[in-house]
Amino acid sequence: MAKTTIELPESLHRKLRVKAALEDRSMNDIVISAIKSYMHNFRLEPGMLEVETVSRSGSPETTVTREV
Repeated sequence: MAKTTIELPESLHRKLRVKAALEDRSMNDIVISAIKSYMHNFRLEPGMLEVETVSRSGSPETTVTREV
């Protein structure tokens, strides 16, 4: 499983935390479910570009693309 960090507006983070507690689910589970729903019909096809953002401590982010 890959890891990523996201920044959420404080109000959205609070709602997510409360909803997760009320449903006895993890915030991670809810976020994964929401992303799966959003990406439902998206398919990576040959020739599409894969984008990766690379950040090194203290340096600006760089975007690297390559065909998949």
